[in-house]
Amino acid sequence: MMLGNGDVRVMVDAAHGGAIRELSWRGLPVLRTALSATDTDPFSTACFALVPYANRIAQGRFAFRGIEIGLRRNWDRDAHPLHGQGWRLPWSVEQSSVAAATLVFAGGGDDWPWRYRAVQEFAVLAAGLKVRLSVANLADSPMPAMLGLHPYFPQAAVATVETSATTVWLPDAQALPIEEVRIPPEWSFQTARPATLVALDHCFDHWQGVATLRWPDRVVRMTATGCRALHVYTPAKADFFCLEPQSAPVGALNRVQGEVAVLGPGENLQISVEFIVERA
Repeated sequence: MMLGNGDVRVMVDAAHGGAIRELSWRGLPVLRTALSATDTDPFSTACFALVPYANRIAQGRFAFRGIEIGLRRNWDRDAHPLHGQGWRLPWSVEQSSVAAATLVFAGGGDDWPWRYRAVQEFAVLAAGLKVRLSVANLADSPMPAMLGLHPYFPQAAVATVETSATTVWLPDAQALPIEEVRIPPEWSFQTARPATLVALDHCFDHWQGVATLRWPDRVVRMTATGCRALHVYTPAKADFFCLEPQSAPVGALNRVQGEVAVLGPGENLQISVEFIVERA
């Protein structure tokens, strides 16, 4: 599905994770364009939604209000289930127009025992895109919930990033969080620095909700509401990097200490993320 508004083009793939395959402005990439027209792997797209949880769940197990939950692996390259359920399953198009679309995903009632309804709303703006992601608890008991987006940004070698957070979660060898510490100077983006200066796969917590990304020919400002954490993925020698806004930090379901939203029956959790672009 192709959406547009003036200089902005957005391609959404409802059938494959409700993912964004392209977000461009005046022919310039705001997000990485999908690696190929036929590759439907979410990791090859421009952006996908994280619902009803984000990041990895250690061994797929967590306890919630006396209930022991066991989740199946959902990616053959990782021992721990990650990124929720919606990213690997089809979404339904509930509404669409030239510059907007609403996608819906009905999940849960399986190894994730709570039924839920997730909604992605895409609004193409004159200078970018707004994505609103929400989840509603359809079960008859309280449900923990996390939300996030997983955008891929292009041309990592010539990009800089500026954003502010307070702490970072140190991971173990399996990318599971083990300790929250103050951000060391060599990892700080408090002032603009090259995106690829250090290889990171770390969750930055107590994030201020704004990130400014610069390339020689454009500036992108990503602004998120309802997101206290930003997962930063800057793999060495890659041509992309990821800044993933999340409603709660990595590993929150395994801690359940007020970090994860708890939705009563019929209650809703929502985040929104805007990508606004201008000439450098």
